[in-house]
This record gives sequence, structure tokens and C-alpha cells, in this order.
Amino acid sequence: MKYFNHKIIGIAMMCATVMACTDKYDCNLQVEKPEEVANSEYLASFDLLKSYITRDASSPFKFTANLSSTDFLKKDIAYSTILSNFDGIDIGGSITPVNSLKEDGSFDFGGMQLVADAVKGTDITLYGGTLCSNQGQRTAYYNELIQPIIIPFVPEKGKTVICDFENDELGKAYGMTGGSQAVVENDPDGKSGKALHVGTDDNKAAYSHPKFNVKLPEGRKLGDYVNLTIDMRIVNEDGIYGAGMRVFINGKEFNVGMNAKTFGCNPNTWNRGAVISLNSATAPGFILPDEMKGLTEFELAVGSASGGAQYFLDNIVMNYELPGTGVTKIDFEKDELGTSYPMTNGNSSVVENDPEGSGKVLHVGTAATPCNRSYPKFTVKLQNGRTLGDYIGLSLDMYLIDGKGGWGDGMRVVINGQEFNCGQGPFNFGCEANKWGRDKIYITFLKEGEATGGGKIAIPNSMKDLTEIELAVGSGSGEWHAYIDNINLHWKADDTIIEKTPEEKKNIFTEEMNKWIGGIVNAGGESVKVWNIVGEPLDKTMDANTFNWGEYLGEVEYARTAVKQARDTAKIDLNLFVSNTFNQSDEMGQKADELIALVKSWEADDVTRIDGYNILLHAVYSKDATSQKANEEMISELFDKLAQTGKLIRVSDLSMMVEDTEGKFIQTSKLTADERSAAANYIAFIMKEYRKTIASDKQYGISISSMTETSTGNKICPWTSGYNRNGMYEGIVEGLK
Repeated sequence: MKYFNHKIIGIAMMCATVMACTDKYDCNLQVEKPEEVANSEYLASFDLLKSYITRDASSPFKFTANLSSTDFLKKDIAYSTILSNFDGIDIGGSITPVNSLKEDGSFDFGGMQLVADAVKGTDITLYGGTLCSNQGQRTAYYNELIQPIIIPFVPEKGKTVICDFENDELGKAYGMTGGSQAVVENDPDGKSGKALHVGTDDNKAAYSHPKFNVKLPEGRKLGDYVNLTIDMRIVNEDGIYGAGMRVFINGKEFNVGMNAKTFGCNPNTWNRGAVISLNSATAPGFILPDEMKGLTEFELAVGSASGGAQYFLDNIVMNYELPGTGVTKIDFEKDELGTSYPMTNGNSSVVENDPEGSGKVLHVGTAATPCNRSYPKFTVKLQNGRTLGDYIGLSLDMYLIDGKGGWGDGMRVVINGQEFNCGQGPFNFGCEANKWGRDKIYITFLKEGEATGGGKIAIPNSMKDLTEIELAVGSGSGEWHAYIDNINLHWKADDTIIEKTPEEKKNIFTEEMNKWIGGIVNAGGESVKVWNIVGEPLDKTMDANTFNWGEYLGEVEYARTAVKQARDTAKIDLNLFVSNTFNQSDEMGQKADELIALVKSWEADDVTRIDGYNILLHAVYSKDATSQKANEEMISELFDKLAQTGKLIRVSDLSMMVEDTEGKFIQTSKLTADERSAAANYIAFIMKEYRKTIASDKQYGISISSMTETSTGNKICPWTSGYNRNGMYEGIVEGLK
């Protein structure tokens, strides 16, 4: 290609003729046109771009440019430039699933419909966008579609009626904790049937309370119950104040923190359903001791602690609620002193009295022989109805004797012989030397696959259904010497999570894919015969808009499904291309091999057909001669590999930039005339290499990335921002010839 700079080639000459008899002279000076004007006139001498295309009537070759659907519909200078210079437009980048999404989750295909209608009756060929890609998707919406159904944990609730006296004979007496009497009588109001009359006018109940023998239903224990409710009717004001309401369990007295008056009673009036909490110190209530929580049979007494009480009781009920959390505890209190526990790797662990007097503890190792990565073992039966998968962590108290084992290489938990390192030693948890670290060590249990360390371990899926385990725990140190106590395995009743099956997910996303493909192909109608069926399959980008169709539809099947949906929807024969970006920095030959292999895998079913390859080519002219030679060789290799497929080949989004010898892009406003000329020559080379290498009946066309360039950008285009031709115009002309 010959590119004219139009430098001044004439030299102005002034000749002075000195004549003896006169001072008169003639001057004829001619100045050439400025270089910029000369270049403009030179470029203006070229015809319209598409007039330079050499093709026969059967050639599929089309020369096009990227243009958004909105810019095309404006019908301004961009529209007229397209009509004059190009065979068609590429609008794919302007209509995507992300920017076509409506608030209700459906797609707006109006932009495609408008531009498809606009090209009817014209010679403009319309190239649709990408029908299926892992990029540019409404990923957050798709992920919502497969969220599991979560049924919140609802604790089982119920009640156990202790006494309502309806089945008792009138006059039946109940025992009292002291003197006076408790006798079944009719409700003094004559409304609720029978009730228990405690005390009499003449024999008041003096700090004496009626007793009831309680046997809980099968499967229930006292710790399951959250409160006790009673109906109470004070006779006159007998015992309405006094020392307050009391509850006795097996003779142990509990003060609920209120007298009958503040409990809600008034003279000679029923206080129905008054509540006494069994697990709160807030009045009216008390904390049930741990040692009583396992009771299934016990003696219950309840009433007003007064020197002169008289009242009626009815409907004594205990309400249970199975907890959502709990612990399985090892605390050594029931062990005999001197009881020995086995160790995972030798040494000793013996039950002793806590030197600080808190009760019994386990002494692990000795001063002479500290434990060398050896931990005490315990056989643990988990909470009834719970499995290891319900447990969320392990805690224990530790007293480090002389700080031995405080660091080490992490607290260890051993379950059925499999050892787990939580990544933190006792000191990291806040324990100190020669001091109890109460409530300091808590090792969180995670699910398989979650990140461990920092005080966390992951329980394998293979263990989650265990109901009984051999547990060992201790400091992963070569010299651990300590007391340990209160080893608690914490459980939590999780919400019920119903995951969607792989088949359900596949059906959901097959339908979602069809919403886009079917909708956009229908909107394009007969105006759009060419689509990128799969876009950027080699792109490994992971961002907020990345969605991997193959994960749910199958790594090969997703492309086959897309092809089938497109062909089934269209009322015309479509040409479907696989599209991928090729940057000058890529190993283009290797990338072409990957793309070709991918297409072959899709077509291996002998049903799926991909018509061609659409290569989005981002070229770079390098001022480093060695790099530029490699660039040109890669272009040649790319087209050679594509030609061998025998499929239609299209080059789109063709762009050109210039980089200096250090590999930095040069802004268009800073390019020299020589640099622009070199870039124009390179784009001509690319286009000619394509026309030379690809068989003429497989040349589906070339599309340029942009018609106009900006002064702040790096992309060189055939027109300036004001639609004046520049040197790239001539390069494209040369490439089209």
C-alpha cells in the first residue's frame, strides 16, 4: 500500500534581476497546500468502502460494523455512513440478557424488534447477538431460582396436665408439705367443676403446700418443660402476701420471686393460667437445676408461702417445648477420684479434685512426663434424636499447668480415630498459665468443604449421621500438662433444608435459556439470519454476571440445547456461529485448537450443527519489529487453522491499536503519521490474509469494531469523531480489494 504524507516537495525561489536603469522587479512565488489539507483531499479521493469488495454473486462475504440498535434507529450520520459504506451492522453487544431485563424478571425484546423492522426493505444485513454465554448473565436472579426451600425449625410444643381434679371424688384429700389440708371441692363460683381447696377458715395453711406425684409421659423429661401454669383463687386475703409463691420439686424449694398478689391474684377471684417459668430467673420463675432436668417422676408442690394461707387451685399444667439447642456434657462429677481415661498416644489422664476447689476435673499428663500429642478419649452417646451433623461445636475449660502446651500447633479433636486440627492453641483462645480458662476454648464445627483453621474444623459428610462417637480432645503439643473440665458438645436443631435436585435445576435453567433464546430469535424474525449461538466459551472470567450453564445442563449438553432451541424457534434457516474473542496477546493457534475441539465435542452427537466460527479479533501493531513479526505469524496461523475446519469463518469486532517498544498502548491523539500508516498497513495485511487463506465460499465477512475514534482512546478507526476519513480508511480499502 502506498500512503502519501504530502510533504512540501517544491522549493520557493526568488530571483532578483538587477538592472542598471531601474529598481523594478517581478516575483512569482508558489506555495504547496498544507499537509493536513493534502491528506484530506487524498483520502476524499477514495470511493465508498464497500465498492472495493471483490466478490461474485454466490459469495457470502459481508462487510459490516458494530453499531448499537439505538444509534441505528436515530437515522443520523452513523446510519447514513452504514448505508453508504457497509453491507450490514452488528448489534449484538447492545442487546444482552443483563440490559434487557425488566423489573418483573421477564425480558424486553423491544429494541431487537424495532431494529429488525427498521432493516426490512433495505439492503442492510442485520447480525444478531449472542444467544448463549456464561458471561453477561443475570446471575443473581438465576441463583435465586435454585435456592433451597427452607422450613424454619419449629420446636415441638405440648402440655402435660398434672391435675384438673375432674376425675377425683369430692372430698378427696391431697397430702401437704406441712399442716392443714387440701380437699377436692366444687368450684366456689360454680363454673369450672371441681377444684382443690387448700386450708380452711379455721385451719389455715401455714407454709404448707399441696403435693402431687407426677409421672411424665413416655419420652418426656423435666428438662423439656419450660413453665408451670396454675389457676389460683385466694379466699378473702388469706396468704395473698406472705413470703411469696413457692414451687417444690422432690422437696427442693424454689422461690418464684412474687407473692400471690403480684402474681395476679385478687380476693375471691380466679386468676386463670398464671405462668411460672422453669428456665428463667425473672419473676415469676426460677432456673431448674441441671441435675433435675433428667427426672421423669417426681413430687411437685406449689402454693403461697404464708403463715395463714387459704386458696383454691385448679388446672395445674406443665408446658414443654423441645429446645432448638443443647449440649452433651462430660464433667467428671459422677466419676470416682482416681478414675483413669485412656489416651490416644500413651501417658495418663486421671480424675482428681480441682486444686481451686470447683469439683472434680481430669488431670492430663504429669510434671515429669507431659503428654506428647496424646489426648484423653471418651465414649459419647449423643443427644437422643440428634446426630453428629446437628452438632455445631465443642467447648472445654482448661488449666495449663506452668503453661505447658499453651502454644503447640493447634487444639486437636479426634473423632473415631480421625484427627482434626483447629489451627489454634490454648493460648490463642485466651487461656493463661496456672489459671482456669473458663469458657475460653470453643472449636466450631463446619460442614465438609468449608474453610477450616482459626478455631474451626470441618466434619466429614461420612460422619454426620453418627449417634455415638469416640471423642478425644487436647493440645497438639509435645509437652501438654493440664487440667480439663466441662467438655461440652453443642448441638443446634437446624432448619429443614430441601435442596433442588440436579434434574430440577436442569429443567429450570433449560426453561430460562429458552426464555432468552426463543424470545430474541422471535424478535429478530426473518431480518436476523445469523446469531452467535455460544459466545466466549473459552472465557474464564468470574464476576457478578458470570453464570455457568454447563454446570446445570451439562458441559456439552448446554450448547446442544441452545442450538436446538434456536433452530426450533426460528421460522427461517439460521446460520449459527460459535464466537470467541482473540486478543493479540493470546496464543492464537492454541486458542483456535481449543475452540475447534470444543465445537467437535458439541457436534459429536451427529445432530448438533455449528455453521461457523466468529472470531472477535483485537489486533495490535507493535513498534518492536520482533514482536510485530510474531503478531503477523499468529494471524496467519489462526486463519490457517480455521480454514481447515471447512466451516464458515467470520471476523468481527476487528480493532487495531499501536503499542510502543515497551508494550504500552499509544493514545490515538499522540500517534504520528508513520505510526498510523503502519497500523493501516497491518489491518490491510489481516484482511488480505483472511481473504487469501479462507476459501471464498467460506468467507462470511469482516466487521469492524467501531467507525469513529476518540482522542483519548487507543483504538484506531477509519473516521474521526466528526466522521472525517483518516489513514485507517485507506488501510481498509487495501484490505477489501
